[in-house]
Amino acid sequence: MKFVYVDESGARDQGDVFVMCGLMVDAYKLRKKTADFDARLEALFAKHPGNRADLKTSRFINGKGAWNQIDAQERKDFLTEVCALAVANGGKIFGVALSFEAFDAARAAGHGHPFGNSYWIAGGMFTSALVQKKMQGVANSKGLTVVIMDDNKAEMANLSDGLYACDGWYDGLYQCRVTKRKKRIWQPRSKKDRFDQIINTAFAIKSDHSSLVQVADAICYVYRRHLELRSQAEAYQGEQAYYQSLIDILEPHRVKIGQTPDAPCVDFYKGARHPEWAL
Repeated sequence: MKFVYVDESGARDQGDVFVMCGLMVDAYKLRKKTADFDARLEALFAKHPGNRADLKTSRFINGKGAWNQIDAQERKDFLTEVCALAVANGGKIFGVALSFEAFDAARAAGHGHPFGNSYWIAGGMFTSALVQKKMQGVANSKGLTVVIMDDNKAEMANLSDGLYACDGWYDGLYQCRVTKRKKRIWQPRSKKDRFDQIINTAFAIKSDHSSLVQVADAICYVYRRHLELRSQAEAYQGEQAYYQSLIDILEPHRVKIGQTPDAPCVDFYKGARHPEWAL
C-alpha cells in the first residue's frame, strides 16, 4: 500500500499560478519518513517562536509573522533540507501546475470537462490520474494507493465523488497501449478498471496534523514560486537561483504523464497547464 499526501498553492487573487502536488510514500516507509520530518519540525520549534499551525511555507520562507525572527539563510537551508528529504529513498512527486488564464481558455474551448470551473478538482483529478498511470504499470504491486489531501471543506466531497464515479472522460490520461492483431492500440477502459489503483475516495486531514501534508505544501510553494519568477522580478537578489536549486532537487523525482492517446481530457490539460510546466 502507498500513501500520497497532497496540498496546493495559489489562488486567483494571488496571481496566475496554481500548483497541486502530492508526495508518495510506501506504507512500510511511512513511520520512518514521518518521524524524520517530525524531528526536524520539533527542532525548529524548540529554537524559534512559531507553532505548527502557522507553518505555511509561503509565510515561513518569506519571514512573515514570528518567522521573521529566524535568519533568512536558516530559513532557506531548512526548506532545502525538506525538499531533499522528501525525495530521498524513492520519494515520488505527482502533480500539475495550472495557469488561471490558460485554464479559463481551455474551459471555453469545449473539451467537455466534468468539473466545471473548479481548478482545485481539475488539479486533484489529474494528480490522481498520474498516480493511477504510475501504479498500474508496477509489476506485482501490492495494495491500493490512499490519497490524503489537505482539508478543503468546499471541494473534498466533490473530489471523492469524482474518484468514485470514475468518469470515462479521464481515460485518456492513463490508458495503456497493447498489441492486438499485430497493431499497437490504446486499450479502452471500463468501469471496473477506472482508477482501480486508488481507494475510491479521498481522505482529508488538517495540514498541522500531518508533517507530510506540510511537506507537500513546501513542494507546491517551491514550484509555484519558481514558475512565478519566470515572469516576475525577484523579491531579493538570488531568489530565482535559489528556487532553481530546489527545483533541481525535486524535478528528477516528479512523475509525468508520458504518452497518451488523442483525447479531449489530454487536450484540456495541455491547454490549461502553466506554459512552463511539462506534463
